[in-house]
Amino acid sequence: MLIIGGEGEFGRFLRRDILPGLGEIHVSLIERDTPREEQESSLESARHIVLATPLAGYAERACELFYQSRILNDITTFWLIPSVQAGVWRAVSATLEIVANPHLSAVFLHPMYGPNGFRETEPEARTFQNVLTATYAGANHPLADELTEIMNLFLTRFNIRTAASFNPDEHDRITAYSQGLSYCVARLMFERPDLDQILREEMSDLHHSFSGNRDLILDFVRINSYMPQVSAAFADAWRQTNQSNYHDVLNAFARADAALNRGADSPISTKWYEKLRAAARGT
Repeated sequence: MLIIGGEGEFGRFLRRDILPGLGEIHVSLIERDTPREEQESSLESARHIVLATPLAGYAERACELFYQSRILNDITTFWLIPSVQAGVWRAVSATLEIVANPHLSAVFLHPMYGPNGFRETEPEARTFQNVLTATYAGANHPLADELTEIMNLFLTRFNIRTAASFNPDEHDRITAYSQGLSYCVARLMFERPDLDQILREEMSDLHHSFSGNRDLILDFVRINSYMPQVSAAFADAWRQTNQSNYHDVLNAFARADAALNRGADSPISTKWYEKLRAAARGT
């Protein structure tokens, strides 16, 4: 297995916590600054390739990757795992049609877990899942049996199920209404030092995660095409509060959540969305 971006946070998490549980897997890494000759050699020897680079520029990097791989003569599966899927799906599926290498197949999947939570014993364990939004199978590389085997391994080794009920656009809408809504709280934290301190004291684990993933959060808000309506709902709810304390943050979150999700549970939830929802219901 080749991980592109393997020295990033999620790449390290995969190598440390996930891949050892799936069996004996030889892992190699390349980064953006890896010399092109070394990249091409690594691509030629890989059976599975995971693109774990940051969300910003992900679609462009994925398309470049398939052009680099057009001369491969052995079947290769690419795992594309961005938190915003629709734009990547459109760009990559079109690129694969142009490249037209029958040995290449791609899996579009959002892992809804990470270094801050993936174990089945955690209170938010129901949110830990793989969300499979699309596949692209090369003419000589069918994916059905391979996907079944790997998804069964995730289930038996980690109790992580795979949802395959949503296409890339539906995925982006649903995650905007859950993950993206929690990121509206993160943006408040980034913009207001007083609220940053309050959230540090009241929800230290959430504060730690949001602080450590600032770039990813801001990229998600910028790239997900459903975020403008989520941001507008949260801004309207925030204006109805005193905009000054922890309860105001929770009340704004609860009002926006009610407007967007109508009291229903999200089918693609996150640990932090569920923590904020539970805290808001407790006020």
